[in-house]
Amino acid sequence: MISDTPVRDWERQVYDFLKSDIPEPAREAGRRVIADVLSAAVAGSGAAQHASVFEAADLPDGAASVLGTDRRLDPASAALLNVTAAITPEMEEGHDRGGHVGASIVAGAVGVAEASGTSGEQFLEACIRSYELCTRLEYAIFAMKARMNEALPWLVRDPHSTWTTVGPALTAAACMGLAAEAQRETFRTAANLAVVSMHDPYAEGAPSRNFTAGFSAQAGVSAATCAAAGLRGSPAAMKAVYDPFEEILKEGEFAALFDSLGEEWWITEAYHKPYPSCRYTHAPLDALRDSGFDGSPESVERIDVYTYRNGVDMAHTRPATMTAAKFSTPYVLARWVASGSVELAHFEPEALANEPVQALSERVHLHPDEAYEAAFPDAWGARVEVTTRDGTTVVGEREYPRGDHRDPLSVEAFTARTRALLAKGLDPEAVEPALDALQTADERPVTETVAALRGGEEH
Repeated sequence: MISDTPVRDWERQVYDFLKSDIPEPAREAGRRVIADVLSAAVAGSGAAQHASVFEAADLPDGAASVLGTDRRLDPASAALLNVTAAITPEMEEGHDRGGHVGASIVAGAVGVAEASGTSGEQFLEACIRSYELCTRLEYAIFAMKARMNEALPWLVRDPHSTWTTVGPALTAAACMGLAAEAQRETFRTAANLAVVSMHDPYAEGAPSRNFTAGFSAQAGVSAATCAAAGLRGSPAAMKAVYDPFEEILKEGEFAALFDSLGEEWWITEAYHKPYPSCRYTHAPLDALRDSGFDGSPESVERIDVYTYRNGVDMAHTRPATMTAAKFSTPYVLARWVASGSVELAHFEPEALANEPVQALSERVHLHPDEAYEAAFPDAWGARVEVTTRDGTTVVGEREYPRGDHRDPLSVEAFTARTRALLAKGLDPEAVEPALDALQTADERPVTETVAALRGGEEH
């Protein structure tokens, strides 16, 4: 018979935390995360690489909206598409120690909140609590991934597809108004799930990266739905899956992660991207900007980038797809040299066909640097050296990228990026009402916010 009691102290702390109060700094950070993710989902809903699926996939109808479209599906199917859309522009928020947790939490559960008539404040609180738990789980799981990747380097490579069942599951359970017992079973079920991408996600995008994230959120919402109907989770899995973290992490570190729940609010350290590309490309881009270089692509002999080892993985040149370009530091730097900015439009096919930019990408070289590696993941830094054809060298360096909690985007900059994302997916006259809805999302029912984020005939 399955036990009703928590099997470990850390698990008991999870359930206690689900009833805790949330201070205003965490609430304000949560408001930003919600606006960040939902605007990214609107922008990504019309991406060409998955447009046919969003328009024509035979998914069950329901009361949950697919943002940026006129479709309404059952909440689990809406989670599949909304999370896929949210990560497609590569503009969704993230956390230095916890990956891109917000996309699955917010975009995964917003359909449940809409269908359940959830208030904006209730949705905000559910998202914040899930964020705190998921960042801690991912911190631990990241260490496990490192061990697994030594043997199987392609396994659990996609950062959107492992712990991210838990976030939408718990948020959905709270929005559905499930009792504490059902929320516990939701957690136990979701914490024993992992949707694993078995292919490097950096090039193709839609099948191996974006939709894997969507499938993970779909599984999380399904876990909450089944728990509401009486599905019991496995306390034995909490022991078998999570006890090993006591050895993988430093002594006492795993328990300490959950001891800090309700005292340390990791969501206040979320980052928000100023550029629509993988964050591993951002410190090199900021270092290039800080170098003061203002020449043309043709004037550059070479660009050398020194950074942490994970960042060196972004070294591929001449990307052929939108996603590949977003994960190519050479392309991102070459694009900035050519255009003086890096925008959403710079990853469309016409921009990728720019030969001077693609040619310059081949002259960008990435190198591992032990100092930046030692500072990672607390700081994601880089140094860039630009050598011109006349022999001049300029150098720029960043300890961490713009948008980090230590160098946050201003209110004006954050509003501008949100408006640009909404404009990518909505008709022009719908952008400002949608922006206002996001800025006041916790003050209105979720149904009202979602209505402002829908596309199609309503706009």
